[in-house]
Amino acid sequence: MKPFYKVVAALMAVILVACAAGCVPVSLTKDWGYKYSDKTLSKEYAIGMYIYSLYQGYSEAKTYAEKAKGYKENEPFTDLKITDDDGKKAVAKDWIKDKAEETMLGIIALDYLCKKNDVKVDDAALKSARATAKDSWEMGPYASYGYYQPVKDQVEKYGVSLDSYTYMAGDASVKQQALFDKLYSKGGTQEVSDKDLTDYFLKNYVDYSYIPVHLYKSSTDSTGNSKSEKFKDAKVKKIKSELEKLAGEISDGKTTFEKAAQKCEKDYSTASADEVKGTVSTKEELESSNADIAKAMDKMSNGEAKLVVVGEKGDSPTAYIAVKNDINKDVDSYIKNDSNRTTVLQKMKGDDLKDLLEKTGKDLKKSDALTINEGAINKYQPDMFYEKPQETTAAAAADSAQ
Repeated sequence: MKPFYKVVAALMAVILVACAAGCVPVSLTKDWGYKYSDKTLSKEYAIGMYIYSLYQGYSEAKTYAEKAKGYKENEPFTDLKITDDDGKKAVAKDWIKDKAEETMLGIIALDYLCKKNDVKVDDAALKSARATAKDSWEMGPYASYGYYQPVKDQVEKYGVSLDSYTYMAGDASVKQQALFDKLYSKGGTQEVSDKDLTDYFLKNYVDYSYIPVHLYKSSTDSTGNSKSEKFKDAKVKKIKSELEKLAGEISDGKTTFEKAAQKCEKDYSTASADEVKGTVSTKEELESSNADIAKAMDKMSNGEAKLVVVGEKGDSPTAYIAVKNDINKDVDSYIKNDSNRTTVLQKMKGDDLKDLLEKTGKDLKKSDALTINEGAINKYQPDMFYEKPQETTAAAAADSAQ
């Protein structure tokens, strides 16, 4: 049996290590942050899950803080006032804590709704999700690309365990998909009909193709930097005229997109890898990837081709032959294809499920069945994630010389 003083010394060593890391509070017991108990569900949610939610909120808030007045790189930002994507304004530390609570209430609401709706979770899917979470914990989510950044190294020091992370990153995603299917898929309690799904698809999706033709030449200067030089006006005018004619032939059915692409490859040295052929996506996705093409599509009819020129005032303008394909022809391949149907359904009802989880979480918070361990939660504040940048050797040497 170890002498008592050695046990105390070992415990103090753990505490000193924690303080050396910035006095971050690390739970030495398996504290719970939230507890829910009624006739359908009885479960404790580990404090590590709350800490991970707080960490996620901190990371998200940082992206907003970087745009806020008074932000300074490598300095604390939790006292700054931020504005999120929904236009909500708040002091960063308050926003982070609200976000963490929202996440936890969503997790509890998910378990509650799964129990209430008798949702069956696929064991194979759960096993796969947990294995993926474990890989991310140990090697990082991008390890397969050769980029190693273990989640463990980022959050374990704050008190997040593998079990807490796995529940948040693995179990929750599988349960959410299972609940979604139970509600909205075929045979679900709120099943979406093929007609409603088709109407949504035709209204919100677009089928498009385009060919990019550069109106400039690229070169590399003596220092190895690339530069662009716009063609002379006469040449630009000639190319645009030829492309407008080609677009007109596609619209009139005199030629196809494929033949037009081949002609552009031959006449203007376009790369087939840069051509987009028959891509079906939501209008929002197209807007985020190519706003100019998306804007043109809004004013085009099915089957119409149009010349869209981007960046004419700069030194690297590009002309696109853009074609709006007939989205009606895609209905069967999407609505009758299980994989594509699921994708469209998730786009259509994803926000509905999010709203349901949020509302249910708020309702559960008001109930007597939910207990929040304020004493444990209040030990963890957003600013604990701030890490002062390591001083460089050069800077340290300069300071010591003064």
